[in-house]
Amino acid sequence: MADSLLETLGLSADDETHTYLAHLGGLTTASLDKEAASLAQSSQSIHVALQALSKKSHAPIIRAVTQHDVLRQSLPTLGREAAKLRSSIPKIDSEVVRFSTAFSKSSQCAITAKRRRDLLLLQNVERLVDVLEVPTLLETAVTSGPANHSSALDLNGHIRRLHSLYPDSKLISSVAEEADSLIYQLALDLVHSLGTPGLKLASAIRTASLLRRVLPDILPSTTKDAQEKTLGLVFLLRRTATLALMLDALEPLRNLADSEKANVKSAGKSGSWSGGQHTERYLKRYVEVFREHSFAIISMFRSVFVSQAAEPTDPLQPVPQGLSTLVLHLVDMLLEPLDDYLPVIKDQSSRDSILTQVLYCAGSLGRLGGDFGLLLFGIGPREGALEAEHEWVEVARRHRFLTGRLASGVGSAVLLQPLDLLKTRAQQPNHTSLATTLRQMLRSPLGRATPWTLWRGTVPSALRTGFGSALYFTLLNSLRHRALRFEPLRDVSSKAGYSSQLPTLSNMANLATGATARVMAGMALMPLTIIKVRFESSKYSYGTMWAAARDIHRTGGFRGFFAGFGATAIRDGPYAGTYVLLYESLKKRLSRISVAARGESGQAGSRDAAAINFTSAIVAGGACSILSNPFDAIKTRIQLEPNAYANMMQACRTMVRSEGVRSLFDGLALRMTRKALSSALAWTAYEELIRIGGVTR
Repeated sequence: MADSLLETLGLSADDETHTYLAHLGGLTTASLDKEAASLAQSSQSIHVALQALSKKSHAPIIRAVTQHDVLRQSLPTLGREAAKLRSSIPKIDSEVVRFSTAFSKSSQCAITAKRRRDLLLLQNVERLVDVLEVPTLLETAVTSGPANHSSALDLNGHIRRLHSLYPDSKLISSVAEEADSLIYQLALDLVHSLGTPGLKLASAIRTASLLRRVLPDILPSTTKDAQEKTLGLVFLLRRTATLALMLDALEPLRNLADSEKANVKSAGKSGSWSGGQHTERYLKRYVEVFREHSFAIISMFRSVFVSQAAEPTDPLQPVPQGLSTLVLHLVDMLLEPLDDYLPVIKDQSSRDSILTQVLYCAGSLGRLGGDFGLLLFGIGPREGALEAEHEWVEVARRHRFLTGRLASGVGSAVLLQPLDLLKTRAQQPNHTSLATTLRQMLRSPLGRATPWTLWRGTVPSALRTGFGSALYFTLLNSLRHRALRFEPLRDVSSKAGYSSQLPTLSNMANLATGATARVMAGMALMPLTIIKVRFESSKYSYGTMWAAARDIHRTGGFRGFFAGFGATAIRDGPYAGTYVLLYESLKKRLSRISVAARGESGQAGSRDAAAINFTSAIVAGGACSILSNPFDAIKTRIQLEPNAYANMMQACRTMVRSEGVRSLFDGLALRMTRKALSSALAWTAYEELIRIGGVTR
C-alpha cells in the first residue's frame, strides 16, 4: 500500500516517508478525515518548539558554528607548525648542550662576570642614586641658612663614613671631594657669621659648636687642643674686626674732630680756643661703642671658650695668649684717639664727662680681668693745668665716691625698710593700730609667721634711696662748692678740732643748699616715690613695679607720677635745709666739747670724727622729722588716694576735720627712728668717703 502511494505521489522512498504512508494505509476513513487537523496541530507544536529553541540557543549555536569554521581553518595550520617544531627540536637540544658546556659554573667567563656586575648594579641602583644626590643635599643645607648647618655636618659625616668603608670607590671619592669643598665653604660662612655686629651669646655658642665639628675635617693633622685655640683666635679676630668696623663708621664725626684739632693748632698760644664740641661728641660716641663691644667680646669669649678663659691653677701660668694680646690691642685702640683728641677739649665739665665715661669703661672691663685704669694717667693732659693732682685722679676719686654713695644708700634702704613700711601703713586712711597692723602682716593666710612681708616694696625703695642719695649728695656737693665762691656765704670761724670734711658755709648757705639739692633730687625721683608708697600700702596689691606704673598711668596719666609733689617739696626742702643747718651746728659744738674734754688741739681723730658725725646726724634727723612729719602724712594720703585728696590744703583740712590734728603726726615715731638711723648712716658714710677718697673740697 505504501509503495503504491509512493509511486502515485512520485515521492522518494526514504524511511520517514515510507513509514508515514504505511501509517496512512492503516487508518480508517473517519480517521483520514481527522489526519489533516492532526498534522496541522503537530506542525503547530513543532513550530512553537522550534521558535522556543531558536530563542534560547541561537547565540551559542551561531558561536559554535563560527568556532567550527575557525577550527576547520586552524587545524591544518597547527599541524604544519607542529611539524616545524618537531623538526627543530634536535637543533635546540644541540644549542642547549653547547651553552651549558660554555657557561658552566666551573668556567670563568668574562661575559658571565659582566652580567653579574650588571645584575648587582641593577639591584643597588636606588642606593647609588641616593649617594649621587648627597652632594646636592649637602649644598642645599650649606646655602640655605644657619638653621640647616647642623644637617650639613651630619651629611658630611655620612659621606666620610662611606669613604672610610669604600676607599677604592671612585664614585665615593668624587662625592667626598665635592663634600670637602662645600664644608670648606661652610666653615668660611661660619667664621664670617662670627663678625655679625649684633651677634648674641646663643648664636656665638651655636656657631662655635658647629666650627668645633668642622675643624677636624679642615685641620686633621692638629690636636684637639690646638684646634680649640685656633678657633678661639679666629673668634677674637672676627669680633675685633667688627669692633674696628663699628669705630670706622664714626668717620664723619672724626673728620669734624680733625678740623677742630687743626683749629686748635692754628689758634696757638693765644688762648682764644673755646670749642671742642664735635671732638667731645666723637670721643663720647667712640668710648661708648668701644665699651659696649669690648665688654661683649671678652665676656662672650669667656662664655664660649670656657676652658681657655678659666683661671689657671698655677698662679705663675701666663694668661691665655689670645686674651692677653687682645686686651692690649683693645686698650691701644682706645688710648690712641684719647691721646690725640682729648687735648682739644678745654671745657672742664666736658673733659670730666669723657674721663668718667672712660673710667666706667675701665671698670666694666675690670670685671672681666681687663682693667686698664693704670694706663690712663698719661693720656691727654691739659696744657697749663694748675691742680696739684692729675685730673684723672680727681675723676677717679669722684667715681669711687658716687659708687660708694649709691651702695650705702641701697644698704640703708634695705636695712630700714620695715620701719618705712610700717610708717606708710600708719599714715594711710582708716589705718589700724601699730600692733594690729604688725600682727596682720606677720601672719600668712595659713597661720604661719612670715616676717619677710615687712620688706615689701624693698626694690622701689632701694632704687629710690640709692639713686636719690647719690643724686642728692652730688647736687649738694656741687652747690656747696659753688657757694664757696661767694665771700658772704663762707664760714670764717676757725675749724680747729672740727670733725667735718665738708666745705664750711654760713648758716644761711647751709639751709639754702640743703633745701635746693633735696627738692631737685625729690622731683627727679618722684615716680619711684609714688610706686614705693603704693607698694608699702595695704590698699594695693601690685605684683611688679611695671604693674604699679601701668596702674598709676591708667588712673592719673603722666601727672599721676607726680601726685603730692607740693607736699613733698615743702616737706623735703625745709627738712633738708634745717637738717644741714642743725647737723653742721651740732658738729661744731660736739667737736669743741671733744677737744676741750681731751685737752687737745687740732682736728679730731678719725674715730672721734665719725662718732661726732654719727651723733649729730641722729639728733638732727630726729629733730627735723618732727617738723616735717605733717607734710609727710599729707603726701602719703595724696599719693595713695589722689581722687579723695586733690591737693595739699584740701587734704590737710579733710584729715583734721575727720581724724583730728593727731592724724598729721601719724607714724612720727617710726619716721623719726628711720630718718635718724638712715641720716646717720648716710652722712657718716658721706664724710668718710670724702675723707678716704680725697674728693676735692
